Amino acid sequence: MKKLILSVISLIFIAGITSSPWITVSFAEHRAINTFEGQWKNVSDGCGFDCKNCGVKSTEKVLFGRKVVVEYACDTLPSDSPEYHKRKELFVSFLGTVH
Repeated sequence: MKKLILSVISLIFIAGITSSPWITVSFAEHRAINTFEGQWKNVSDGCGFDCKNCGVKSTEKVLFGRKVVVEYACDTLPSDSPEYHKRKELFVSFLGTVH
């Protein structure tokens, strides 16, 4: 009986971690943006979201967290057009860490 209860609890725990219901879209977007900006904080002419239509482009629920795609620009741009923008895929884990 103890093994059965332990097995059920373990399955519920594993299901909770893999589905990560506490990692909401807004939480994942916020963590991704803040982490990205933090990496470029003290870099002159670094990368950022101060460009037309830049920021979070999409989020997708995946195992153990969410995938967040951001669009950004780096350095001084000849013009603020999408051809000079870059995209990056970030993973926000069930622990709230960004990779």
